[in-house]
Amino acid sequence: MRFFFDAVIFILLVPVLFILAYQNGLLDGIVPDDAIPADPFVRAELAQTTSASDLSRRIDKALDAGNFDDAVMYADVADYMGAEIEPGTASRLEAERSLTRTVSRNTGSFFEGFIVGDVRDIGQEGTKLVQGQDYSKLVLGLSVVGLAATTATIATGGGALPARVGVSLLKVAEKAGTVTVRFGRDMARILGEAVNFEKLKSVLKDVNLADTSATRHAVTDYANGVSMARVTPVLGDVAALERSVGPAESVRLLKYVNSEADLERVTKMSAKLGGKTRGVIEITGKTSLRAFKTVANLILWVVGWGWAFAAALGAAFLGAVGRRLRRRPARA
Repeated sequence: MRFFFDAVIFILLVPVLFILAYQNGLLDGIVPDDAIPADPFVRAELAQTTSASDLSRRIDKALDAGNFDDAVMYADVADYMGAEIEPGTASRLEAERSLTRTVSRNTGSFFEGFIVGDVRDIGQEGTKLVQGQDYSKLVLGLSVVGLAATTATIATGGGALPARVGVSLLKVAEKAGTVTVRFGRDMARILGEAVNFEKLKSVLKDVNLADTSATRHAVTDYANGVSMARVTPVLGDVAALERSVGPAESVRLLKYVNSEADLERVTKMSAKLGGKTRGVIEITGKTSLRAFKTVANLILWVVGWGWAFAAALGAAFLGAVGRRLRRRPARA
């Protein structure tokens, strides 16, 4: 009997010690992040931080404010964690879905006009650069890289499309105010290395920047010499984020990115969680899948399974008792 209890304790302690070591970075380089499934840990924490009634309230609040995308996002979170939203909320959401499907058939592409915008932004920010005024290194650098990516996309039959998508999304995010100060500063530095603003200034000072055709011709020639090696991985992560959650949601998620490492983590998280990524971040405050893989969430997960197992045993026991009572002959 002693051996049995020792074996049970050992079996219970092994996963706890393993996750504890992983949580504290002792297994970095040994155990890949993907080797430990994230879903049970994410669901365990969501079960502790939200509920069906809370998610229903969030959905209703989003619908009241006209934020249909947010309402769908919270509904996806509810579905993911197996929580059933309130019937009235579900009816409101479905009615809004039907209306949105009708409207969306008449909408255009999210990316229309962005290429033309590169030349316009180069004219505006390039003029400030030439005149020695304060200019946006982020917008100017992205615009030059955008033209380089456009040329490469055409030349390679689409090979540079992720960079083109990444440029467009970052420019929209910058104008929307969702690019954080730290990430914007890092991107400006990376773009500076790729574009070389001093060299670009010497080219632009001989160009009539009010003439979009002349500006595009001059900068396209210059952009062919831009070094894309450093900036392409970052733009690729932004493009991967867009593939997972769509352009509008990508712009919203960038407010949680303060560094390249943050971008990589959020991108991986979105690849797993899709359109509910921002909802999970807002509810839990965590921006990476690894952050969920903790001993606390392991225990919550095991306890949750324990309750489910106990409920199943209870149901089976009651069913067996009921069947036994029905088979019992009635006394005379």
